[in-house]
Amino acid sequence: MTHAHDAAVAAAQQHPTAQTRTRVMADHAVITPDGHVVAPLFGWTDTQGVVLISPSMGSAPRQPRFTQTLAHLTEASATAGALPGVQRFVYILSGRVSVDGRELGVDDYAWLPADVPHDLRGVEAGQLLVFEQPYDTLDGKPAPDAFFGHALDQSAEPFMGDEHARLAHLLPDETDPRFDFAVNRFTFDPNNPLPFVETHHNEHGLYLQHGQGVYRLGSGPTETWNPVVAGDAIWMAAYCPQWFVATGDAPATYLYSKNVNRPPR
Repeated sequence: MTHAHDAAVAAAQQHPTAQTRTRVMADHAVITPDGHVVAPLFGWTDTQGVVLISPSMGSAPRQPRFTQTLAHLTEASATAGALPGVQRFVYILSGRVSVDGRELGVDDYAWLPADVPHDLRGVEAGQLLVFEQPYDTLDGKPAPDAFFGHALDQSAEPFMGDEHARLAHLLPDETDPRFDFAVNRFTFDPNNPLPFVETHHNEHGLYLQHGQGVYRLGSGPTETWNPVVAGDAIWMAAYCPQWFVATGDAPATYLYSKNVNRPPR
């Protein structure tokens, strides 16, 4: 490294605008709000947002197979559906929307099947978390109909017997194998961790809805330990080692997606 390079780095370290917690690695990424670039969303009208995770984040086979977007909702926002063959899951973080005339508010959600147009419109300004993933049919069987729910109505069960870590399934993926996609809501009491470092064939898109914590991701040259707060997003590739502990004085809650009910590929 040159003296000029070292001087430039030292100068940048003195300026908050040159700092970020965002990391993009070969098998994971942490995307933090300090780097968000808000732009119009493709397929939506009068709606801007941030594409937090997408296949363009990596290269095959080590790349996301889904898209996770934070949509900035307005009262004029509208969309008629995802791309052909793509299922969509919408979670209302704030504000209100109408889906085919059905009004949804904070912590409501909708799973919308691929290739079935829907009329989603803004009712009250806010933010939506949107997951989109190509639907993998099962033996030619039709996909389920649209599914709606309220996150706080779903049973939050102790994870592996730990009452301080509570997991709620938002979609009936375990009881209906037609679903190839799951979204869960995980809540940890302060100072409570995952019981071990998980490593599995599922990939995740994650959004920290409340609280804060530390996420350990990757191994060897990709290993990172990441302080995370509400509003942060994480991508975890298949077989990326992962572990979390909640910190601070309040529970930490995150939403995460995963591929289910299909052979690993």
